[in-house]
Amino acid sequence: MTLRTASAPPLPVRTGPAINPMMLARPMLLPVLDTNVLLTHACWLVKNGYQHDKVTALADSGRTTPYIAAHVPAEIDEHLARLADDYHVAERHVRRLLGAQILPALRVVDLEIRDHLSPQTRRILHVEREMPKRYGDPDDAPTMALAEFLGPSVIVTEDGVFARSGFAVIEWVPAVQSLLRMADLEATAADALSFIGLALRLFGAGAHRMLVLGGRNPLLATAFVAGLLGWCYHRGYLRRDNWRRSLSRAGEAAAPLLEMIDSATVEHQSLSDALLVVNPPAYPTREQLAAQYLARCGRSLTPSELRDALARRGHYISAAQLKRDMLAHRAFVRAPGDLWTVGRPVAGFGA
Repeated sequence: MTLRTASAPPLPVRTGPAINPMMLARPMLLPVLDTNVLLTHACWLVKNGYQHDKVTALADSGRTTPYIAAHVPAEIDEHLARLADDYHVAERHVRRLLGAQILPALRVVDLEIRDHLSPQTRRILHVEREMPKRYGDPDDAPTMALAEFLGPSVIVTEDGVFARSGFAVIEWVPAVQSLLRMADLEATAADALSFIGLALRLFGAGAHRMLVLGGRNPLLATAFVAGLLGWCYHRGYLRRDNWRRSLSRAGEAAAPLLEMIDSATVEHQSLSDALLVVNPPAYPTREQLAAQYLARCGRSLTPSELRDALARRGHYISAAQLKRDMLAHRAFVRAPGDLWTVGRPVAGFGA
């Protein structure tokens, strides 16, 4: 990590989750962090006055929860002293920052052995003897497997093995800033769709109520509609030129909004094109479908709620089958009330 990129101020983003983050058809990108970037960033923060913590900014946004593989906390503990010495900072200060601020903002996902057997992860597992270890390290395989398990995702790393394989870029700070900005744009769009949906439901409920009342009192309803049409006619609201003027004014009023939507769409596409994305398998397993939804929906779900949510996206799995799958896979965490989520908090680091 260079000092120039690390000290760049973060892009302004709104904090807080979207009302319904699953309103958009396109799945949001999730950040998956590796050991290297967490250690170097923590050391840099201690060395430079704890300013611009990019990792916790991801979690604080409420929309881009960062995930790590299960081996990362132990690997951090193993290499912490050496990295602190390289940065000429006190190990205890880095450990305190990691244990109190950075790691609690992350979620750890435990994977099964079978999750590491995809062709993409096997590329990380392949080590060429003649190349330095930094260009091929089997320890990075769980991070790659997790990125694929939760995909589409972005690996936030400084490790050359991911860059060599074409799965990530080493300049990770711009990637984090892009993720934050994309999450802001997506949350704004999702909230707008939520409000539009609410307005349509309220309008539909009102119209339905009027139809019910009209069915019960047809004479009164006929008289009311006739009176309303007569009033509109005498006020000139039904004239063709009035309609044209009204539509023209509506178009003029909507023009700035349409320009803003177009600008946001172009910006989002530009940010997305600049990122290297790890996509999920073409034919995901039931566990992957469940994990990908739970990691993005912003709340824990019962198996029945998860079944209904997946069905709306064209994946039909029974609640009983989902529960069996989640019970048999370590990635899923069960809470009281039969509520399920993916990943667990980091516990016990530095204790």
